[in-house]
Amino acid sequence: SEEILQPGFTTFMDDLYQRQNQLGDALMVAFAEMLGLEKDVFGRHFRQGDMGTIRLLYYPGAEKQEIEKANRGISAHTDFEVFTLMHQNAPGLQFISPCDPQTWIDAPVRPAEFVVIVGDVLERFTNGQLKATPHRVLKTVHERRSIIRFNAMHPDTLVQPLPEFVSEENPPKYTPVRMKTHMKTTMDNLRNGIGAWDSETNTSLTANYVYESP
Repeated sequence: SEEILQPGFTTFMDDLYQRQNQLGDALMVAFAEMLGLEKDVFGRHFRQGDMGTIRLLYYPGAEKQEIEKANRGISAHTDFEVFTLMHQNAPGLQFISPCDPQTWIDAPVRPAEFVVIVGDVLERFTNGQLKATPHRVLKTVHERRSIIRFNAMHPDTLVQPLPEFVSEENPPKYTPVRMKTHMKTTMDNLRNGIGAWDSETNTSLTANYVYESP
């Protein structure tokens, strides 16, 4: 209860969320500057009130026999927001190697750091110059905890390839979509059993989803 926990859980989480907002805002600027864009091109859609969420996750350890039958805790996918801040206290999260799309590598475990995971929205804004980071979670014999902060944008933000990444030789590869539509469509598809990842081509179905209208 609030009387036992000091600071109280709600107060602590609100403070964590606001501090992550500050980090998220700084990263929005960093991504823009790295890509040679006006520094507020992403941040202005974040500060208006984003659709981001935070999750505190606990994965209990599994028996070896269970892992031998099925070693995936969460199957391969990309996050459908702009980017994700991820902290874990033990191994379990894996990324596809940027050097070999057939190889999965362990995400680092660093006590005082968050790992930044690129999401669908940055891929679509940059017309594929930045790729959403494919990742999965393995079942492990050890228990594991993680803090996940999904950084999105204002619901009405129109996500489409920016002019700087489009040319006659490099036409738009992604259809326009609003942030709220992309999130709702992705969640609806998952609930309806439509997967997020094509294992045959090693591509994200959510990042490359074709929308008939925004």
